[in-house]
Amino acid sequence: MYVPLRTEVREAIRDYRYLLDRGYPQKASLDFVSSRYGLERDERALLLRCVHRSSDAIAVRSKTVRVVAGESLVIDGYNVVLTVASAIEGRQLFLCDDGFVRDLRSSYIKDFDSPSIVLSLELVAKSLRDLKPAEVLIVLDKNVSWSSKHAEFIRERYGLETILVARADVEVIGSGRVVCSSDFVILTRAAKVFDLAQYVIRSLLLRVEFVDISSLLRLATSGLLNEIA
Repeated sequence: MYVPLRTEVREAIRDYRYLLDRGYPQKASLDFVSSRYGLERDERALLLRCVHRSSDAIAVRSKTVRVVAGESLVIDGYNVVLTVASAIEGRQLFLCDDGFVRDLRSSYIKDFDSPSIVLSLELVAKSLRDLKPAEVLIVLDKNVSWSSKHAEFIRERYGLETILVARADVEVIGSGRVVCSSDFVILTRAAKVFDLAQYVIRSLLLRVEFVDISSLLRLATSGLLNEIA
């Protein structure tokens, strides 16, 4: 499902990026812009997840790899599977300023018998076969309900090494592998990153459209420069 952003959200995105680039604190900037434009909860989440300081977004882009054949991958399991599931379910997806695709889903799905989750796992497994990495490790947060059942399901059905940990982000970052996640904190701390969810969606779900936040920001920046000139 593709729904154009309302004008107030577009203005909020522009102002929020401007404040971040000027060095203002993230929370204060988000609160100010959300209040100024009367943003709804999902619109506020959009800014938080998809708009970052220019230097941070550029840094993530600089370490994004395009080919992972022969590489060792670590997958932030719930993050990747649920992003692909969101595409299957027709949820709004955003191409963010760092080049990664994200949704605004706020909670985990507990039932791995859900058709969208099963299909998501099938598509991820197929993509991994096509990508031909040397090794794959899937990391799941054991604090999520039914995570042990999920790990067993993935191991038995797809033969993929899957582990449960108390802090998935710490395990993923410290693995020394190419990181597959869209979690921005993880991306900023990893050495190499790959947007596996975006690869799956673009390769196997061809009709999905993204709201392109990065292009919107480029246009907004151009407009600001024209105003100053």
